[in-house]
Amino acid sequence: MEVLALRSGFTVLVIEPIHPCGIVVLEKYGKVVQLGSGATWRDVLRFCGEADAFISRGFVKIPREVLEASERLKVIGIHGVGIDHIDVEFAEKKGVRIVRTPEALTESVAEFTVGLMLALLRKIPLADSAVRRGEWDRKYSDLVGVELMGKTVGILGLGRIGSAVAKRLHGFSVNLVYYQRNRNMELERLLGLKYVSFHELLRVSDVITIHVPLTPETYHMISSKEFDLMKRGVYIVNTARGAVIDEKALYEALVSGKVAGAALDVFETEPLALNSPLARLENVILTPHLAASCEETLKRLAVAVAERVIQALQEYAWQP
Repeated sequence: MEVLALRSGFTVLVIEPIHPCGIVVLEKYGKVVQLGSGATWRDVLRFCGEADAFISRGFVKIPREVLEASERLKVIGIHGVGIDHIDVEFAEKKGVRIVRTPEALTESVAEFTVGLMLALLRKIPLADSAVRRGEWDRKYSDLVGVELMGKTVGILGLGRIGSAVAKRLHGFSVNLVYYQRNRNMELERLLGLKYVSFHELLRVSDVITIHVPLTPETYHMISSKEFDLMKRGVYIVNTARGAVIDEKALYEALVSGKVAGAALDVFETEPLALNSPLARLENVILTPHLAASCEETLKRLAVAVAERVIQALQEYAWQP
């Protein structure tokens, strides 16, 4: 693990690699310590004592032990949205401010979600593998897909990303239904969305795309009972958080045919184990938490999180 320290002033600990554009912003205001790829929370523990701020991409846990040892810590900047890797309750007790950058990744995650949806319904990854193996005639058998047009797509969570997905799907001539705690009547009017209950969404959807944060309430929000409510042959896309779905129950639903296919960019445990049962199924598309990994997005995220961390540190310094 390579560690780099630059300049003096505020000390910011960058736990996972970010785009160099963000480092340039941070260097103007103080010292930057970069842990690099492969870091663990124990590495964070070694370097956290002098840090005024952390920047986290969410791949490394920030448990209570780290927060207790971070005597100078004032801010945690999230390179993205999720905070389920942080002991948020203890951070709040310590008075540590958490700043996020959700708008920087909205468009790329929405694009990726629709891409996964199309790849899943049209069996594009399977078709690619078949051609490479010389199995051209499979196009007449198990490579026959289904159209997205005319399907009912259920959007679970209509925040920034869910809304952006809805806008893109609007052009595919699909029926859009959604569920979240608070209705968005403006988007309902603009995009022809229909608000339904959670269970109704499960019952009527041909495709379900997940866009809720991971919280105690959403942990295993979709498990055996929820799969039982779904249409036979439903498709599932998850670019939110892996633990929203009970992976064991999903595997059973995929094997039984209740779920025709799943496209997963996130998993209960990351990285996904090589011996995961999901990796043995041909009706599953697996990607390595890749939805926000675009050059433009990574630049926006790095600059945005750097600027917000510096702003928060400056506001803290100005307090009487």
